Amino acid sequence: MIGTIGAGSAVVNGTGAFTSVEADRDVAVDVAADANAFLALEAVGPNAPYTETTDGQFGVDLTGDNATSAGGQGVNADATTVFEDLFEVRNQGTQEVDVEVTPLILVDTDTSSTLMVLTVPKTDFPSVALSPGTAETYSLVVAAFPDDVGSDVETGESVTVTGKVST
Repeated sequence: MIGTIGAGSAVVNGTGAFTSVEADRDVAVDVAADANAFLALEAVGPNAPYTETTDGQFGVDLTGDNATSAGGQGVNADATTVFEDLFEVRNQGTQEVDVEVTPLILVDTDTSSTLMVLTVPKTDFPSVALSPGTAETYSLVVAAFPDDVGSDVETGESVTVTGKVST
């Protein structure tokens, strides 16, 4: 009798396996401007005028195309210029994320002159752990040399901001 009860129990419990399932579900996605995205990018502080937002995308512009109201049109030759607290990356999602900006250094050596741009996070280096609602501020350091560097030295490169769920 015990053998019969054991066999019947296996049939009732089953294995939980199935061959296939097809189910339609709704998915809603909004594309937001950088300042409103789950991983937000936006200008902060007194150096915000050196940034721009075009079609919702954040960028840094230190060229004559973004001249200041006082007439400034770029960085000094044979000098290091620091733009402290230029922009921030804010976690507007629901999980902690590790944020990284790559590359941290851009270098243009196409001519006899050199232009170097360094992106510097305020706290951790090179990646920063951001809890929901927190932000990391980044500064920019620009060096142009030698002293006879001309206006032909420029960089039009991009940096990538990556946010990955912390493990």
